[in-house]
Amino acid sequence: MKTLKKYRWPLTGALLGALIFLLLYGVRVLDPTSVDWILNNHSPDPAQHYLGWELFRRSPVHLPYIGANYNAVYPFRTSVLFTDSLPLAALLFKLLGGILPTRFQYFGWWGLFCYMMQGGLAQAVIARIAGVQPIFGRGDKSKAAIAIIMSPGQTAKLWGSVLGAGVLVLFPALTMRTFAHEALAGTWLVLLALYLWLRSDELMSATRRACLLWGLMGLLCAGIHLYYLPMVGLVLVGYAVRRALQKRGPAAVLLPIAAFCAAALAELFLLGAFAVNFAGYSNGYLSGADYLGLFVPWLAPSWEQNVYMGLGAVLAVVLAIFSVVCNARKAERFFTAHHDWVVAGVVVLVLDLLAAGGNAITVGGKTLFTVPIPQFLMDFWAMFSSCARLAWVAGLLLAVAACGLVLRFWQKGVVPALVLAVCAVAQGWGQRGELFNRWTDYHYYGFRYENKTLLTDPAWENIAASGKYSHLAFASFDFEHDEFWDLVDFAADHGWTSNSFYMAHMDGNLAAVTLPGELNDLAAGTLYAFIDEDELARNSYDLHYYRLDGILIGSVEPIDGLEEDPAPEVPARTMDLTKSDVDPLFLAADGIVLGMNGEMMTEEWTLFPGRYRVTLTGSGFDHSYIYARYGLINEETYKLDIDFTGIDPNEMTFEFTATEMLHYWRVAVHTLDDTNVTVNSVTVEKIG
Repeated sequence: MKTLKKYRWPLTGALLGALIFLLLYGVRVLDPTSVDWILNNHSPDPAQHYLGWELFRRSPVHLPYIGANYNAVYPFRTSVLFTDSLPLAALLFKLLGGILPTRFQYFGWWGLFCYMMQGGLAQAVIARIAGVQPIFGRGDKSKAAIAIIMSPGQTAKLWGSVLGAGVLVLFPALTMRTFAHEALAGTWLVLLALYLWLRSDELMSATRRACLLWGLMGLLCAGIHLYYLPMVGLVLVGYAVRRALQKRGPAAVLLPIAAFCAAALAELFLLGAFAVNFAGYSNGYLSGADYLGLFVPWLAPSWEQNVYMGLGAVLAVVLAIFSVVCNARKAERFFTAHHDWVVAGVVVLVLDLLAAGGNAITVGGKTLFTVPIPQFLMDFWAMFSSCARLAWVAGLLLAVAACGLVLRFWQKGVVPALVLAVCAVAQGWGQRGELFNRWTDYHYYGFRYENKTLLTDPAWENIAASGKYSHLAFASFDFEHDEFWDLVDFAADHGWTSNSFYMAHMDGNLAAVTLPGELNDLAAGTLYAFIDEDELARNSYDLHYYRLDGILIGSVEPIDGLEEDPAPEVPARTMDLTKSDVDPLFLAADGIVLGMNGEMMTEEWTLFPGRYRVTLTGSGFDHSYIYARYGLINEETYKLDIDFTGIDPNEMTFEFTATEMLHYWRVAVHTLDDTNVTVNSVTVEKIG
């Protein structure tokens, strides 16, 4: 009871976070055996995180890499870190794997935990800035019990800090990432770092203790998501700057930073982060934030670059400035007395915005200038290519500081609490569309919780029960199909390995070149999957082919009880035009219409060596330029030598020979004048 009384206000903030979570997502996501709501998500990311864990839980352990996953891209090695499966939770539950049900997920409880931590820590930080946190009783020498000693109005302000926490619980980054990119929903890590920083004089009076606490923060960040290492690291820089201003000596400034980095690096080593195959630590570009995007919601050029801190947080900043101006003398005395905090906070904000902006400085939708970056620095920085996310630190810091200053400088009584209540309501109102969508998705639509797998034929379970197979091999590296995720789910459920999976920081080029090698050495214990364009290669490999639920599978040995799929004389597949890149975009009912200066690039395919025929149907082809190209991502693109064998305004046919694997092969159509060109279909045949 004493502990509850001591922490009742942060616990109230945590309770607020839990209530908001349950209102949005309900309780069904908390069932650890319920995974369909994850696999049915609109985005493939949650499926990646869950299936990464499922493959990891059954993966063998080879020291020292306790976080290595040998089942996801067998026979190669990756890490549970790069499937964004919350490594610390994955390791914990892997230890309990023997007693867990076949299907088990911890992501629902993680979401609830994030909302509770966000609410509890936000309240604690806001109360600290406002100067209204409860203090120990004067007569209690042991400080084991707590008596709240408050002047009139403090209770109202403490309730105000809880309402201010509501602004942070509805922080847009948390809303967007929950059950979309679960690991990145841990925005509470930044608040925890801010809380430790604000209480550093009490909690870290000795450098040894500072090293311990910041080292633990390094472990937490590395074990949840890599992006929180620079975010929390920026707060740690603020701590170090303040220690320097206090003239605490080099050890007090540098050793906590060293402890943070050493602990994180040691954990990353054990997780196998530096020993994975197909690692692509740099994608060569930076997606920076628009600085005004913190305050204006429609400036983000992409979802990844959305750093808006919310209407309520912006309102709180405006009200905080107003309260400071109205209490100028009091504010001057306060900021003078806490000048070291102010300087350190400004340093954190400036460094954070520089890091989040990337090398293209953008304000109000306009790029002011681009900073030339040395290649070695670009390669390092591009590990965090979605660097706009780093601006979450600025948003969180401004939001908690604004709420705290409103409570500190506004008039006494219940008015400050009411003001922050308005801010919390405004924060929710500004996201009403997104919040309503989440409520309907998780409460109204029952199909989210239903098994929607494409693998409904009983033969799948018969194949698994036969015990003849232990490995699933995809003919090529392509995870853009629903069938891919259902097949991996099938493999994970039955303890099989898979040769293909999507990972963060993955060298997709290397994977695309390497994984088709599975077909060079056919194995009896492997079930081969040919999805979409891979079916064109079926005649090139001596396998028994079967079609289950429309999916073509192959086996070295015949599968008892199944009728083989008849081999077509000429394998053919039609491209999905809705996956084409079209500029300007215009989709007709039966195809794509290109106007003046129109350009279309079909979806990307992998083609095995052989002779191919491509047929385009539509109209206006006599006013177009058509060609085919291929080439690895961010590398040189090659045009194919093609032979047109049929030329007609309504149908164009060309052939070509692939002497090697063609990766990311596409067909392009350009208009030559102002005559419209319509593309109704693109069909590819393997004729030799």
